[in-house]
Amino acid sequence: MLERNQTIPLYEQLKKVIENQIISGELKSNEQIPSERELGEKYSVSRITVRQAISMAEKEKLVTKVHGVGTFVTNTKIRQELNIISSFQSTLEQLGLIASTKTLNSNIITSDFQLSRLLNLEVMDKVLNLQLLGSGDNSPIVYYNTYFSYKLGEEMEGYANTMIDNKRPFSTLDLYKHSLTYQPTHVEQTFESVLAMENIATVLQIENGFPLLRVTSIIYQDEQPLEYKESYYKGDMYKFFITRKIEL
Repeated sequence: MLERNQTIPLYEQLKKVIENQIISGELKSNEQIPSERELGEKYSVSRITVRQAISMAEKEKLVTKVHGVGTFVTNTKIRQELNIISSFQSTLEQLGLIASTKTLNSNIITSDFQLSRLLNLEVMDKVLNLQLLGSGDNSPIVYYNTYFSYKLGEEMEGYANTMIDNKRPFSTLDLYKHSLTYQPTHVEQTFESVLAMENIATVLQIENGFPLLRVTSIIYQDEQPLEYKESYYKGDMYKFFITRKIEL
């Protein structure tokens, strides 16, 4: 309940209640919040106080008003800085989401011309293809399609299985923490917007043609490529940012 003997105004306290409910996941993205009448009755405050609280929450981009319909939780996106590589778990924790990872598929294939060039292998060398699904609060948000040389792939698959058995969320980058031999030094990435094809739409539980952010990555240890990865992020969940210097 709200504290009436505090110096903090009631509308500000109510705004904080709404904010905490969003952070905790009690109120989820795109979910309609209770009406002004319901909030007023629940917290024993006037309609004016409720309107002030909602107005403050709207200014802080916590909620969005839809005229004639109601007020909804803003579809907050996961904010990921480009010049820092963060773990999958810590990235989702910023929104209070519980991260999880599962293996969708693991196959041994032979390297074609493109993979041999990307991974510095011979054509027809064995390659391990590892496909992972990353989720937040059990809702799919990113699909990883990764290729390793066979020797490295076997090691990474073993670490992935251990992480899954221990119910620990991860992306492939998190797996290198367990390796004594392979330690990434840098990554080359490209970013592009794409529309979900049927196979990826099925995995991410979205409609065909849903907007995605496709990130292709080549992870290196010095000059040696370790893995090639295609990541597909739901366009309504992620935003990437970077600070760039200006030279005139």
